[in-house]
Amino acid sequence: MSGEVENQWDAKRGVMLGMQAFVYGLFVLIGAVWIGLSASGQSGEGAFIAVTPAAFAPVAVLIAAVLVAFHVFWPFRATMIDRAIGLIAGVLSLVGVSLPLLSIVEPGGDGDADPLKLRAYPMASWAATVAGLLVVLTIVSFARQMLRAERSHLIRALSHCVTGGAASISLAGWAFMPYIGATRPSMGVGTGVYVGVIVVMVLFALVLGAASVWWLKELDPAPEDRSPWIGVALLPVMFYGLVVFAAALFLQLI
Repeated sequence: MSGEVENQWDAKRGVMLGMQAFVYGLFVLIGAVWIGLSASGQSGEGAFIAVTPAAFAPVAVLIAAVLVAFHVFWPFRATMIDRAIGLIAGVLSLVGVSLPLLSIVEPGGDGDADPLKLRAYPMASWAATVAGLLVVLTIVSFARQMLRAERSHLIRALSHCVTGGAASISLAGWAFMPYIGATRPSMGVGTGVYVGVIVVMVLFALVLGAASVWWLKELDPAPEDRSPWIGVALLPVMFYGLVVFAAALFLQLI
């Protein structure tokens, strides 16, 4: 990459990080609203597993919007087919997290229900979905590259397709944000542990933000791609879905 191109993308560093922080803020804000809607009229363990379509809709819309924006402002060198593979994988991941979340019932509705199983069921279900999607993504991406008439830059094209698809799949993990906010120290989690989880999450966000600066510096998109720096800004937010999922699962299990 020439120095001129590097300087071009370096100049976008500030606005890229600003957009990244803005999208993080949107997820946190909508997650906070969802916590209020889900916890309304509930108490105890049922407060943070009661999910209604009205409460879930805003976060689902935001996830879908980020997914579409990422594929519109694609930061890699790939064809429309490669983008479509990632987009489809992201949609399937969102469906995979939506169905179990919206099917959860309150523990009070079934005297024999195990609250821990009810809380962890959506996470276990989505984890299985993610594992399956990653396997399929790898196979489909490799098959796609093998079917190309011209297989130049094979490794780069394969890695770009898989990276975009993996980020798209990870994005749906943001759906578990309310599990973190509603699991307050007063609900059985030690204050020190809870604060520690939040600190670790912030550190992950900072590390991914620093990584995105390096990604921007090394950005080498196709000449016809429009504003690929936006895709770079969204990449850390999308992968952060896995951090949200891991933190939510940890807080439910301890």
